[in-house]
Amino acid sequence: MGTSDDVAFPGDSPLLDWAAILSLVFGGCCSNVFALEAVLKSHPSAGIFLTFVQFLYVACSTLSTQVTFTGGLPRFKTRVVPLKRWAGQVVMFLAVSLLNNLAFGLKVPVPVHIIFRSGGLCVSMVVGWLAGKKRYSGSQVLSVMLVTVGIIVATASAPPKPKGKPPSIQHRPATTASTNAWGLADNTQYVIGVAILSLALVISAFMGLFQEKTYSKYGRGGAVWQESIFYSHTLSLPLLVPFLSNMSNDFAAITNTPPTVFRIPMPPGILPNKYPGSPTSNVLAVGIPSAWIAFAMNIFTQGLCINGVNRLTSRVSSVSVNLILTVRKAVSLGISVWYYGAGFNKGLTTGAAMVLVGTVLYSMAPSPAQAEQKAKIEPVDVISTADISIGRTTATQASHADLKQRQTGRFTEVK
Repeated sequence: MGTSDDVAFPGDSPLLDWAAILSLVFGGCCSNVFALEAVLKSHPSAGIFLTFVQFLYVACSTLSTQVTFTGGLPRFKTRVVPLKRWAGQVVMFLAVSLLNNLAFGLKVPVPVHIIFRSGGLCVSMVVGWLAGKKRYSGSQVLSVMLVTVGIIVATASAPPKPKGKPPSIQHRPATTASTNAWGLADNTQYVIGVAILSLALVISAFMGLFQEKTYSKYGRGGAVWQESIFYSHTLSLPLLVPFLSNMSNDFAAITNTPPTVFRIPMPPGILPNKYPGSPTSNVLAVGIPSAWIAFAMNIFTQGLCINGVNRLTSRVSSVSVNLILTVRKAVSLGISVWYYGAGFNKGLTTGAAMVLVGTVLYSMAPSPAQAEQKAKIEPVDVISTADISIGRTTATQASHADLKQRQTGRFTEVK
């Protein structure tokens, strides 16, 4: 676990620390999903470009954690984890990010996307059992089965296209070509999108196992998870070069969206009398492509979300992290349905409820190690009782009161 320096916030109060962490997780991550849906509803094929911009932002914003100045010149700090170890994680991390964003361009609605990605618990259990030689209790298996059934129900209940007017931030579809670029029927695209999400879950499960071994070997301090964030994103950027042509097209499409005009009051005499686009010489009118506003919001909140999750991981157990993130996904799902009218139906409601309940039950279920520990304690009570019984048959020197005192002391010691 990280030290207090690894997760420092203003003030020394643990309450303030937790308020800051939960604000980053719920505020950052939920806002990130909201902005992501705003972007991909109008530009569903921009997943690769979005991945590139997100990675570039995170790499730049975390650079300061990995650089030190010696003799006035910057140089990278000595790594806690070898670079080749991070390289293995980078391949899986980039693949998961690309596949998840690609699925949005294949008619997979955000509510289904959120519910489906909650199935990482199921896949992680299978991968942990097969590749990690982990064991799970019967309660954990039943909980994961409930999650699995919930995902199947939700996935099979694809919502219809939402009715009503979309938010103004989207303005126009802007993607008639990109929406139909696959040349496939909507149902076919949906099936392919679900298959892509399934593959992403499997890769993510192996990545989780890989990360777990990394943290077990090199520690969970702030230096390690900060390295993980920086190198996972930075080393992924060169691997996106083959997609440069597609990203250029997405950049042009986003830049050509109708502008949102911001009018900024200025002191008299600052602007020319006939400044283009300004109604008077005292107002500066700035037009920003509307899609870029959603992009900027998504990129900024992505950094907040990653920061909050990593700080949370350094504070509590993986079970607690899983519970908090599940609640966060439920909040994101509610926002998506409420704001975007995402066509929620009974199937999605049932599936989402099963996933939520199953995840909570899994977090509460005892692991095999905990069950074994409990089993080791219980026979002690039986042996103690047997010892007392033997003592009764052979205690001609001891009084009944003395025997009762020994019995009370024995149980007190066990407890």
